[in-house]
Amino acid sequence: MKKTLSILILTVAVAIGCSSAKSTSKLSKAKDLSFEYSATTRGSSVNYVVTRDSIIQKENSRGEITTYKKPVDENDWNDLLTATEKVDLEKLSTIEPPSKKHQFDGAMGATLKITVNGKTYQTQTFDHGNPPEAIKAIIDNITVI
Repeated sequence: MKKTLSILILTVAVAIGCSSAKSTSKLSKAKDLSFEYSATTRGSSVNYVVTRDSIIQKENSRGEITTYKKPVDENDWNDLLTATEKVDLEKLSTIEPPSKKHQFDGAMGATLKITVNGKTYQTQTFDHGNPPEAIKAIIDNITVI
């Protein structure tokens, strides 16, 4: 019985490992892959551009521009790919935002663009800090890298 249970656990662990390895296969093979997250309102904005090699963050607050650039480590990149694989990029533009405070300056208006091999997929404008649930993991990964 112990032997059977051990084999079953090992089989499940291998299956999970293989499925997670496959989950990033499409995007990890993309030659050109980048993410751009932008949030703007009157007088200020924040912009993140993430590629395999680096993340560039630009903040503009009333004309004062600050730019940060740093390398992206492999674990952060893989987490971003895993989160992105869970979203159908073809339907990215149809995802409804959960709130629309950005329409009356109650929140910064934000968008997410994902470019894969020259084709760009973009969301509708949503409230910065309250992304649609379908892309929340992607936004969280971008803003903490």
